[in-house]
Amino acid sequence: MQRVRIVTDSTADVPTWLAERLGITIVPAYIQMGGQSLRDGEHITRTEFYQMLPTLKEIPTTAVPPAAEFAETFKGLVVQAESVIAITLSSKVSGLYNSARLGSQDVPELPVHLVDSGQLSMGCGWQVIVAAEAAAAGKGVEEILTIIEQVQPRIRVLAALDTMENLRRSGRVDWARAMAARLLDVKPLIEFQQGVAVLVGRVRTRAKAIERLLEMVTSFGPLERIAVLHTSSPDVSTFSARVADSFFAEEVIVSEVGPVVGTHIGKGALGIAAIVAP
Repeated sequence: MQRVRIVTDSTADVPTWLAERLGITIVPAYIQMGGQSLRDGEHITRTEFYQMLPTLKEIPTTAVPPAAEFAETFKGLVVQAESVIAITLSSKVSGLYNSARLGSQDVPELPVHLVDSGQLSMGCGWQVIVAAEAAAAGKGVEEILTIIEQVQPRIRVLAALDTMENLRRSGRVDWARAMAARLLDVKPLIEFQQGVAVLVGRVRTRAKAIERLLEMVTSFGPLERIAVLHTSSPDVSTFSARVADSFFAEEVIVSEVGPVVGTHIGKGALGIAAIVAP
């Protein structure tokens, strides 16, 4: 029995191979499209989602897993761990945290410690990964929670979007609606702050967007860890190689962003999720 097990939701975008290696349990989020409610990674793959996204007349909507699914997940860990730490997408943009909280109440026999990541995609995923590494090393709950608390303020997530259309159509970002006409012919650069998309730059071409993205990440100073994010971007391999060279990174995790976030930022986006060195 492991002392602590780590649970998260699929919006954290932790690559499957890494989740399996670290023993991370992932609860799938839902995407609703074509009159169907689909579990991320089970009913629809990310490749399938991005193939379909540009052809859809109506933008997909998202839904959180019901509390019962979190409860079922926690019950399955009762015989595997002394306690659980569940890390979710920012509560400012989703009800995932609350769903996990309600689910934990149905499993009184297992102590469940909830963490609001305050982030999305690999901004949450990095917290999950460092927590799982600490759990695998035998650290206890309080030690792991302290590690997460220390990492959270050092996480930065930025992206260069290939299109504004999805962000505008989603209706979730006020500035995207207000500035849509002025941003039609530019590539916006956004930073996710507390899970909210903030416009931090705009350029005319994709090539310039990538250069600006790398410049912005360089301005953060030394990085402890770095991951490349993308939404079915054709140039992700080239971009990942540039990231590795630019930041002298021995390992660059490449993560394809799932449908819940991807439906809002559109196909072809490139991004970086980094932990800035203390």
